[in-house]
Amino acid sequence: MSVLERLKSGWTALKFVRVILGILVLQSGIAEGQTFGIVLGVFFTAFGLLTDGVCCAGGACYAPPSKKDTTPVTENIEYEELGSK
Repeated sequence: MSVLERLKSGWTALKFVRVILGILVLQSGIAEGQTFGIVLGVFFTAFGLLTDGVCCAGGACYAPPSKKDTTPVTENIEYEELGSK
């Protein structure tokens, strides 16, 4: 997916919030002249613009349900006490 497609797609209310908060951090860093604030604002704004904001977008981390274990279960276990005096 190209950068322009990422910018155009996936606009939800949470993406708007992330972008607005990133812009606010960036604006605050610029107003105060703080280099770290500017870098942080650019990072959060770019992160908000370029990501979908969800961990498993597009089913990329889908794991199929595990199959039922077919190994036999031992019901009766006998224990032997060791080292008794």
